[in-house]
Amino acid sequence: MNRLQRYLYSPRNIAGCVLAFGGLALLFAGVIGTGWPLIVAGLYAAGALGWPSRPPAPVPEPVSPSEVPIETLATHLDRLIARAGSRLPEAALESVQGIRATLDDLLPRLVALEDSGALPVEDSFEVQETLRRYLPELLDGYLRLPPSFATGQPLEDGRTAAQTLADQLALLDGSLRKIAHEAYEGDAEALVASGRTLERKFRARAAYQTQ
Repeated sequence: MNRLQRYLYSPRNIAGCVLAFGGLALLFAGVIGTGWPLIVAGLYAAGALGWPSRPPAPVPEPVSPSEVPIETLATHLDRLIARAGSRLPEAALESVQGIRATLDDLLPRLVALEDSGALPVEDSFEVQETLRRYLPELLDGYLRLPPSFATGQPLEDGRTAAQTLADQLALLDGSLRKIAHEAYEGDAEALVASGRTLERKFRARAAYQTQ
């Protein structure tokens, strides 16, 4: 539908036409005579211009990546990995799969591990930033390059973009694995400490009851 058709069906045009027909009715009734075209045109203009304008649609505020739920980001990351899969070097793909596996295990436990003190706040931040920023930026940046350039053109340090990506992903994969291992280890140590406390408590009670 073009602009003319949209205007013909608009409330503004309909309101103007209603008042203009009212002017013609006054003409036929003998209420107005000379100058009726100007009167009818004026009534149409009054209806069309007097109709309230549609308020502008509210502009949504940009959402900061830090405000996007982890689950939403994980879904986006899955789509990005699926799109990037055929373009990634084998070593890079292995690291991406390792990162995703670590995140699959760690993300559901993130809040609990942080609350228990097993996962330091700065490590929790690093995990979330990996999902929100580091990994998407690495993959997006690589996918913007033509395949022939990414795999065949050496950069300043002598490595190709594909080799650089593989090295960066391997570093990210190793860092996440280390964070996860230390968090689980801390949680396990807390469990052992809690078990020791219970053991001492019940041994003391048993010793008291045998006296």
